[in-house]
Amino acid sequence: MAKDIDEKILDAARKVVSREKISGTRMRMIAKEANMSQSNLHYYFPTKNDLMIAILDKIQEEFLEDRKNYINLEDKTIEENVSGFFEQKKNEILHNKEIDCLQFDYWVQGTVNEEVREKFQNTFNLWRNNINRVLNKSEVNESKRTMIPFIMISLMIGASMQYLIDEGKFDLEEYFDIVKKIIFD
Repeated sequence: MAKDIDEKILDAARKVVSREKISGTRMRMIAKEANMSQSNLHYYFPTKNDLMIAILDKIQEEFLEDRKNYINLEDKTIEENVSGFFEQKKNEILHNKEIDCLQFDYWVQGTVNEEVREKFQNTFNLWRNNINRVLNKSEVNESKRTMIPFIMISLMIGASMQYLIDEGKFDLEEYFDIVKKIIFD
């Protein structure tokens, strides 16, 4: 039962934060969206920060679970798996814009909130480690293999940022096709 209530609260909070951004979100707004009293909300999440961290954890969990649909170290080639990271990001940009935008809001919060910063650092570390697991099966030299995850993430986040602020200005498919050529050349 508590898990269902947590899910209800997290869903409501994501809607409110997507609409109002983190800085504009108030616990009363989330309670209203979740159709519960504010005191009941505080029972499950005593502070706004606790709730924001729970949302960030849930988003990370969803991304990692979704990544399994794109990456398969056993059955796919290195190129297919690297392309899988780009496919996942492209899908997020096109079909999950509010969550992609929310990530930028969390990044900003991470510049002033150490707990959010650490969570975000962990997110990037997990992402880079996933990419490294794919690249470790390649014959790319070690210094290049070390930098490729940083470059790939920068290119994916750059695509998100540019596309979401100026939708339609460039073709995502073409963008990621060129990125793949850069990575594999």
